[in-house]
Amino acid sequence: MNKRLGVQLITFITAFLFVFTALASTVQSVPPVTQNTIIVDIAGNGDYTSIKEAISNAAVTDIIYIRKGTYNEYNIVVKKKIEIVGEDPTTTIINCSGNIAFTITSTYVDIRNLQIINTGEFAITVQLGYTGCTVSNCIIDTKSKGTAVDLRSSYNQVTNCNLIGFDTSKQGVKIHGSYNVVEGCTIQDFGNGVLVISGSSENRIAGCSIINNENAVDLRINSDNNVVSSCNIYSNLQSIRIWDGSDHNSVYLNNFWKNDVDATDDTNNTWDNGKQGNYWDRYQGIDSNGDGIGDTPHKVTGPIYDRYPLISMILPDVVIPPTNLRQTTSKSDSTPTFTWNPSVYSEKIRGYYVKIDSTPEIFIGDKTTWTSSVSLSNGVHKFSVRGDAVNNASSEYSSITFPIDTTIVDTDEDGWSDEAEITYGTDPLNSNNYPIDTDNDHTPDSVDTDDDNDGYSDDMEASYGTDSTDLNSYPVDTDKDGTPNDMSPDGKYSGDTDDDNDGLKDSTERTLGTNPTTASDVAKIFIGGDSYYLIDVSRDGYYDALYEPTSGKTTGVEKRGEDYLLDTNGDGASDYIYRTADGSVSTYAEEFVIPPAVWLLIFLAVAIIALLLVPRYLKDRLDQIKLRRKPVRAFKRPTIEKTLKLPLGEKRDTVMMIGQTKTLLQSIQRDVEVYMEKLAQIEDQFTVTPEEEKEEIKEPTKEEPEKPEPPKETEEPKKENTLEAKVDKLLSSLDDKDKND
Repeated sequence: MNKRLGVQLITFITAFLFVFTALASTVQSVPPVTQNTIIVDIAGNGDYTSIKEAISNAAVTDIIYIRKGTYNEYNIVVKKKIEIVGEDPTTTIINCSGNIAFTITSTYVDIRNLQIINTGEFAITVQLGYTGCTVSNCIIDTKSKGTAVDLRSSYNQVTNCNLIGFDTSKQGVKIHGSYNVVEGCTIQDFGNGVLVISGSSENRIAGCSIINNENAVDLRINSDNNVVSSCNIYSNLQSIRIWDGSDHNSVYLNNFWKNDVDATDDTNNTWDNGKQGNYWDRYQGIDSNGDGIGDTPHKVTGPIYDRYPLISMILPDVVIPPTNLRQTTSKSDSTPTFTWNPSVYSEKIRGYYVKIDSTPEIFIGDKTTWTSSVSLSNGVHKFSVRGDAVNNASSEYSSITFPIDTTIVDTDEDGWSDEAEITYGTDPLNSNNYPIDTDNDHTPDSVDTDDDNDGYSDDMEASYGTDSTDLNSYPVDTDKDGTPNDMSPDGKYSGDTDDDNDGLKDSTERTLGTNPTTASDVAKIFIGGDSYYLIDVSRDGYYDALYEPTSGKTTGVEKRGEDYLLDTNGDGASDYIYRTADGSVSTYAEEFVIPPAVWLLIFLAVAIIALLLVPRYLKDRLDQIKLRRKPVRAFKRPTIEKTLKLPLGEKRDTVMMIGQTKTLLQSIQRDVEVYMEKLAQIEDQFTVTPEEEKEEIKEPTKEEPEKPEPPKETEEPKKENTLEAKVDKLLSSLDDKDKND
């Protein structure tokens, strides 16, 4: 009985938990994600010969592995969460032919180990709303004066990349978003090494070498709470520029040297971490106590100071490659001369290895200029140099491509051919007389439509009244898309209808109450393939409503931790959840998971219910057993000719047995079988003999019929001679004797 009860109880609890879990939890099981490697080989020894074709046929999470070779591909749109991996960044080359290499319109795209050359407006651009993307260990050569990496969203990373501009290419990394990381990169020869604009906050620039740019780092237009740390910033026209309402940024533990201007800070920012500041090669203070920190603050600009300037340079643990490689001779010189900035290392640099194209490298000793001893053929060549330290540590190669054309005659060797100088009206025999070329793009200002290469044509700048020869003077353009915010004073240019490029027209934002010049108060998301906008009407940094542009309706949102619950149909119930960490949207029900604490409460509830129900269940089972007990067995009793005479001891035993039987009869918790057995024994001892039955039961004679007495209403029928009467009589007499004894 107990075993059966245990099985039933376990079955009950199991069924309860199963039903409760099925009702309470809507978490759907997720099948394992497969990740396949698709090989791209231009020689035909892989799955595809085209990168575009491989991406088109890839599934989510697949790896596109690109073997070495030069791939003439561009305008590659990545719409899936995939990895694009080159075999080696020095040999896996994508030639963009003056176009964009990759446009990313997906979250969690990883691009690494590639060399991207001849880029256009951008090499790689991550579009608005797509997060979690990584560009790592890439060489990007923006000889067409574009931007190397364009981040228009948040939570992305650019790490360990070598970004190479040309004179004043636009930007090494352009950031229009928050929580992005630029780390371990070498960035050289750009207008801005890193540009952070338009309300971009919480970005981190760390461990980078930023060399020979107009501005190493430029923070502008309300870009707050960004960090620049552990960088080598040298040989720039200006190291760091913070302006146009950008506050609470932190700059510390950087090396500043050989910059024309250390820094400018027009707002409220800090240049130390409260204990240590930066190394400045212009610092004139002393360190009297030898703690490595100057005794007096270093003036950064105006009233801004580095309170804890470092006395010694913070040297890296790896050899930083040579930077600012330049060809100093004319294109017509077949034995070109090159120069570069030295490598940087915590130990001494013993010298440099150089090579041209694929020729064996040559060790030239500790000098930063070199002239080829071999005459080169006409065409495009590649010069490479690496630093070598005294402890056998070595840097990566730094490289530039350069042309040789001996048909060009450049008598004064000023970089302009005699033919070009004659065409533009300068003296081909005077090295100090050559065409004016403000942006050094080898197109003289007289024919260049954008003299300062700031992205705004000379004609546009004339309409807006800005200086067409000053890179930092241009029309107000919040989103930097080349279209100024407002109409030009002369009416020639109409102006931008979406100043902050957040996807909502300025007129719509004014109606909703958001700021049309701040992109951070609007976030574009996609739900079921349709576009929606989270909007911050109160302008407190938190989204207040969800706007659907097709219908023009807005519904409320509920902030849940760092995320937001969305009600798309306005019924008051949350349908989706927007996760700020990665910008993803998923159905709210699918994301519901029962926490462990709830499971514990469920277990306790089941245990309590079981404790309450089991006693009741046991009592009901015992009652059912009593109701279903077996009937008294009918025995054939032998005829007893004489009364049973028992010794005194046996009488006492009999009395005790009968008393126990009476107790058992009064208690429902004693075993029914024991009661029945003892009762049967008593019945055997006192069974009425046939002779006694004959004496008791006499049929009346016909002659003298017995007259029955009339029944008495209040008297019960006599039962003196019945079995029940005899048992009761015996039990009573035995009880009396037991008491007397």
